[in-house]
Amino acid sequence: MKYPKSALTFADQLAQLEARGLIISDKPKALRWLQRVSYFRLSAYFLPFAKNDVFESGTQFDQISDLYIFDRKLRLLVLEAIERIEVALRTAITYEIAHAYGPFGHANAGNFAKWFDHGKFMDELTAEERRAKETFVDHFRGKYTSEPHLPVWMATELLSFGTISQLYRVLAPAIKQRIAAEYAIQDVILSSWLHSLTYVRNVCAHHKRLWNRELAIKPKFPHRFNPMPANDRLYGILVLIQHMLCTVSPNCDWKLRLAGLISEHPSIPLAAMKFPQGWQANRPWR
Repeated sequence: MKYPKSALTFADQLAQLEARGLIISDKPKALRWLQRVSYFRLSAYFLPFAKNDVFESGTQFDQISDLYIFDRKLRLLVLEAIERIEVALRTAITYEIAHAYGPFGHANAGNFAKWFDHGKFMDELTAEERRAKETFVDHFRGKYTSEPHLPVWMATELLSFGTISQLYRVLAPAIKQRIAAEYAIQDVILSSWLHSLTYVRNVCAHHKRLWNRELAIKPKFPHRFNPMPANDRLYGILVLIQHMLCTVSPNCDWKLRLAGLISEHPSIPLAAMKFPQGWQANRPWR
């Protein structure tokens, strides 16, 4: 089947939206949205308001732009929380490796799970070091010319969150359990959380739609979580983030700002993110 569509001017895109039943009270403003955001990106936010390319009666352009703004603010809020968690986990993993095996313990394949492709890991670390413009790398290489590797507390600063997540999975069981115990969960649960957070972080960092997204990588939850959050939409991620923040930054107001964001946009369909009724009365929000 040959693709039948051709490129439309911004004015034609606006006219097409009106023809499909969208009410546009401020056409210059809507045109600017199309010019700066793009029709295709905005179309992901048509979902609650349209069926078979026809908008429900009375749907306003401002409803779509409000949903887009909410999603953008939500991404920033989630990204901030993940940054706190990432730094804390990076610190914990670095500390455990350094104290268990020494400054260069990460360079010894025997310190990790047998199935771990340690050679590939070291190749990636070497590539990251070559690309790095960090002052601490230049200082170390200029002073310690006989050392083939950076110490672990420098090396882990060059790793992505995805690699940090993988590194946690291949640590010795006792080390994984010590780190997970800080969050009052099992190591297998923490491993799944880090994997899911890596995915969500990439969604946020690339400005993709977070609202209503079905998670490609779903977290596991302890059986004691009651009520059990759905793990295929964003609400489950928000639950595990708040759970971890209670340890990482117990006095932060992240959950209050999340509630505030939702209050600022009362028309947002929370059910699309699997928020339960009366969610703020549940743990870990109350």
